[in-house]
Amino acid sequence: MFAGEPKQLVAIEKEPHHALEKRSVFYVKHNSTEKTQKSITSSDEKPTLWLKEHDAPRIRPHFSLAKTTHFLFDLNRYRCDQPEGDECANRTALFRAKIIGELRKRLGEPFSDGNHYRVRYSRPVDSWNRGPLCRVRQANVRVLSWKEPPFVWNEIGSHLPTTPLFGNVTNGSCVIVASAGSLKRSGLGTFIDGHDIVMRFNHAPTEGYEADVGSKTTVRVVNSQVVTKPDFKLLTASLFQNVSIAAWDPGKFDQSLSEWLANPDFNLFENFKKFRTEHPQSNFHIIDPRSIWRAWTALQDLTKTIIRKNPPTSGFIGLGLLLPVCRYIDIVEYIPSTRMNGLCHYYDEELNLGCTFGAWHPLAAEKLLVFELNSASDYTVFQQGTARILVDRPEQC
Repeated sequence: MFAGEPKQLVAIEKEPHHALEKRSVFYVKHNSTEKTQKSITSSDEKPTLWLKEHDAPRIRPHFSLAKTTHFLFDLNRYRCDQPEGDECANRTALFRAKIIGELRKRLGEPFSDGNHYRVRYSRPVDSWNRGPLCRVRQANVRVLSWKEPPFVWNEIGSHLPTTPLFGNVTNGSCVIVASAGSLKRSGLGTFIDGHDIVMRFNHAPTEGYEADVGSKTTVRVVNSQVVTKPDFKLLTASLFQNVSIAAWDPGKFDQSLSEWLANPDFNLFENFKKFRTEHPQSNFHIIDPRSIWRAWTALQDLTKTIIRKNPPTSGFIGLGLLLPVCRYIDIVEYIPSTRMNGLCHYYDEELNLGCTFGAWHPLAAEKLLVFELNSASDYTVFQQGTARILVDRPEQC
């Protein structure tokens, strides 16, 4: 039994049907050798394209609805709410096969994004012989410190907070809340709010959606467009108040911090300084861009095919940030469930399956990796919409 879990979440372990027991809470697989595959949250962000403000308007990369329309029309045949029954197990298995197959298909598709970020990658000669979670942890996704050059002597360093991003939380229960449209009518709000750390992304709202997404927010991970563009109202919107913020900008793959400061993808520094000046007690951090690309490298190391040479999603970056402070991480509606509806977000009406399967970020690779790390039952992941990562102790890596 895990703390902070609602009784309405009921799932089954992956055991032979003759050994099934009905349980009253969220279940996990205890057989660590069982192979499954997964990944992390539907993209809730407008991709950080390299067009600058004066260029043509950004358009989110689209993923043809025609390619996966069968998912949107046939979902009733996969849905079920009796996890102990054979019919439900079969429906769930069929849906899992379709989703994992679609993610693998998208992962294998050719892409022509170019290499704007100057990514250089050589696959290690020796294969990684430890668990994949250890490899992601090794990337050490982190926020910047005023104590390190060049911040120790520049103005931005004087605005970096001295408090930890997650306060004093250690060994906490954590949840990553995707912004996926499939959160609509999910009823997961109470479950989400029961965690010590609730991570949300960009400008995803809670007001008016509490039943499905909860009301608690501990930290928001925001990309540099959200920090920079007036449309997102970083300096005035209430959803950015009284929460920790971790902002990221990818820079280039091989840039030093000084080079990145001189030429970020989007100049988030001015609004960062304004925010910290107006709210000096705020816990607004900036993520080390070098660690973002370390996370990308870890993802590529763990993926057999070549992935897109674009930065990972905020969700994958957030996962890296959470690893040192959580005993487990629940990831809500990142791997598509049978509630999938084709919407990008629960809070708008944009139809675009690129947000679910990936059209710019290496999202398919992320989701397959999250599924590999998952310890929850197939019913919990694909019917209830929640994957769980049990965080290994550091000494095990």
